Amino acid sequence: MANQTPTNSSDARVKQLRFAYPFRKKGQGNVAGAEFTDEHEFHKLLKRESLGNYSVSSKGMWHGGIHVSELGAGAALDLKYGVRCIADGEVVAFRINRAYLVSQMPAQGAEPAGEARYSTGFALVRHTMEFPKNNKLTFFSLYMHLQDLAGYESDRALPKPAYWMPDFKVTQFAHDKPTAGSGRVVPADQIGLKVRATQPHGTPLCILPRGAQFSISKREGDWGQIKDTQGTQLIAPSAGGYVEPNAANNGWVFLGREGGHYAAEEVMPDSKVDRVVTLETPFQIKAGDLIGHLGRYDSLSRRAENRTVHIEVFCGDGIKDFIRQARDWVAAHGHDQAKWRALGLSSEPTILRVAANTTLYRAPLNQGERPPVTDVIQVIAISELEKNPDNKRLESDGRKIPWWHVKGVDEFGRDIDGWVRQEGFSGGRVTREFAQSWVDFGIFEKPHDPTHTMFATTKAYIDYRREEDVPGRAALGKLSPLMAEVYRAIFPRGDGSRAADELCQVADDPWRALRVSRLLIRHESEWANPGKWQELIGEMEARTGQRAEFGEEKKRIERLVWWDAVKVGVRDLPAPNVFHIHLVGLLGNFANGQGACECGCCYIGKFQCVKYRSQYGPQYSGNRPLERSVVLIDLVRKGEVSSSEQRILVAMSPNEGNLDSVQSYDSEVLTAGAMQKTIKSDGLGEFSTQVARFRQDDEGAYRELFEACGWSVEGGGGSAKMHYTHPTLTGDRKKTGRDLREIIRAGCSAENNRKLVENTPLAVIVHAISDVRFERRQIMDFLERLRNEILPHRPNGYMYSIGSYFQTDLGRATALDHHVNRPGYLERDIGRSLDHFFTSHPDVSRNPNEWGAQRAVIEREIIEHYGHHRDMTTGVASPRFMHLRERLT
Repeated sequence: MANQTPTNSSDARVKQLRFAYPFRKKGQGNVAGAEFTDEHEFHKLLKRESLGNYSVSSKGMWHGGIHVSELGAGAALDLKYGVRCIADGEVVAFRINRAYLVSQMPAQGAEPAGEARYSTGFALVRHTMEFPKNNKLTFFSLYMHLQDLAGYESDRALPKPAYWMPDFKVTQFAHDKPTAGSGRVVPADQIGLKVRATQPHGTPLCILPRGAQFSISKREGDWGQIKDTQGTQLIAPSAGGYVEPNAANNGWVFLGREGGHYAAEEVMPDSKVDRVVTLETPFQIKAGDLIGHLGRYDSLSRRAENRTVHIEVFCGDGIKDFIRQARDWVAAHGHDQAKWRALGLSSEPTILRVAANTTLYRAPLNQGERPPVTDVIQVIAISELEKNPDNKRLESDGRKIPWWHVKGVDEFGRDIDGWVRQEGFSGGRVTREFAQSWVDFGIFEKPHDPTHTMFATTKAYIDYRREEDVPGRAALGKLSPLMAEVYRAIFPRGDGSRAADELCQVADDPWRALRVSRLLIRHESEWANPGKWQELIGEMEARTGQRAEFGEEKKRIERLVWWDAVKVGVRDLPAPNVFHIHLVGLLGNFANGQGACECGCCYIGKFQCVKYRSQYGPQYSGNRPLERSVVLIDLVRKGEVSSSEQRILVAMSPNEGNLDSVQSYDSEVLTAGAMQKTIKSDGLGEFSTQVARFRQDDEGAYRELFEACGWSVEGGGGSAKMHYTHPTLTGDRKKTGRDLREIIRAGCSAENNRKLVENTPLAVIVHAISDVRFERRQIMDFLERLRNEILPHRPNGYMYSIGSYFQTDLGRATALDHHVNRPGYLERDIGRSLDHFFTSHPDVSRNPNEWGAQRAVIEREIIEHYGHHRDMTTGVASPRFMHLRERLT
């Protein structure tokens, strides 16, 4: 068959980013909340924050980010789930407080002396955006005031951020010993943690003794790859043997629980605590990954505990040219599908924009009533409008041009709503926009204040804060040139007499807040040049006299700034006079557009060509083990999955694959997911059946993840058959079975063995099975198999169920592991192991309900025989069983 490959090679595609909101919504009870997808919803939450709003705080200070606090917006957020990274990137610097810093406040009037705690902990992440080809923007996201180390140590249920990369110390629960050679005795003190060449069953390299401390360079599930053993004297893997001093380096150790305890515990070295750490090798992080949790930032005046996080996004001057080139490309190529596809992007705009002075039609109108006219610009993701069928109507004349139901505000500030036509609307300007056009984003870079306020002079700011009786205290003329320009962008018809007050209250109006979120403002960072803050406080003291909070505030500022320290290790950190980007505006523009990894486009080039026997094919191993599944945790919290079932799935799933693993190199068309389900050479198979079940679960999600991207399933149950259609790869014809297998493997050969190759069809599958909606189907398939196809069934020759014989996690996991691999042999092989046991123990009752106190011993002996003697793929039964035993004993 001809070698067919996509016309859009990886060299032509742009680097795409996935985006995520920094929090999930608050769930019900202990259930984790859903993802945010609508920026308008997040803007409404920020109204609850009284201090930290973008551009100007409620106290009239410059503010380059947003605050989310426990008592403000956090009340509607899943704070246990933590602060999350907003886009794919790499952590370049961080600071961890071992314990919060403390401001000592003396007694003042009726207020007794007290302590105000605060966090200087932060994480700085670097991101790169590209559009069009070779037009790149480097920007940074900052997460400030994160929880201290002591907070995690007091609440072990909270996961620590992965980028911390702590050291580990071998505990007293490590029990690995060297193997005893012929005539040799293993010394009693040679005991510790085994290091293997590969995980989980690789050749033993050495043993780390109890008490040894080591660092790792990589973590995959419960396994860590050793970077440095810090001078530890290693133990040889066999008694009396010799071991090189660096034998452990790059080896793998097990970091999970064994026998209910950890053989290695995390230890945070002093070199990573209470100081700015810049990473020589940045830590790769994905959108939605944990950054940390809200930390303390108690007020110096209110003496109340306050947990908050400050999040901001900034970049250098390059954003001006980046946006110009992006807009020029969109203007030149518009809806040219071939041009967009060459970049690996969709040619469909993602944003509906309704300009000001647009009529919103309503029917029926009361007699004499005129349709309302919006006084504000509305931008909303088309995907958000699509979610509610009531928001969309098609014209009845057969042209299928949609009308959308939208909201706005009239010139009197009253809420209005009505309908607009997507194209050719006579009532005003309605357009569909590309995220890459940065529609309505504007550059603001006039001179700003000398001391981080909105005013042109520090004196004008102090007059405003102290409400001095001076003319035009809050007037537009008192503002800095920069903030005067910002005011005019937000209040184009305002008279300016109360400009300062209006700017301080912008977040209270969702439409003004939306406008602010599109302002790209150049201002010196508040995390640099502490002298500006000191100057402001000094002038406040000169006007009001010395006060305790002024002195403590100076100390805080000195400890909070980090710019100069980071610049030493992060060379591309721009000068501190940077462009600030509103976090929610950025996400609102891109989270439902460029960064969506449409149809798996971000996975296309991530497959490795591998050899299996005489065949070559693509493989993506994935990086999402089932044990990290948030969906599984939610199911346990809701009581839909028991803790025992969770342990069984987590222990057994590594014997199969990651939730997002996909390959095509053996006799099947493809194999996918945590249960390694297949599409067979006739298009049938367990994966086809699983997708058909998913279609029943959520037809909308099925259409979005599969049908819209070329994959479809016909029929259901065991008769379900998968097909794939692609304009180039299949000539727009449905393909399945052997023909499809050839298409998928085109481009894999001996010449590029072990090299990365592109694969468009399998990229769609990776993207689909990585979605949390399909993840639930994968987990439920495991559980339904265990509950319905294993435990109620009877072993051959016995009248009691498998569930009555196997009541331990290990027994049930072993049966599930067998059924996934060779389901037809389950009842037979368990029957044979029972026969073997009862032949050796004829006095033991065949009724498991009569085993009494001996149940555990009896079941363990039966499982030991069954685990090693199951009829499975050649050579895998014993190693897979031993892995389960390690995890569950």
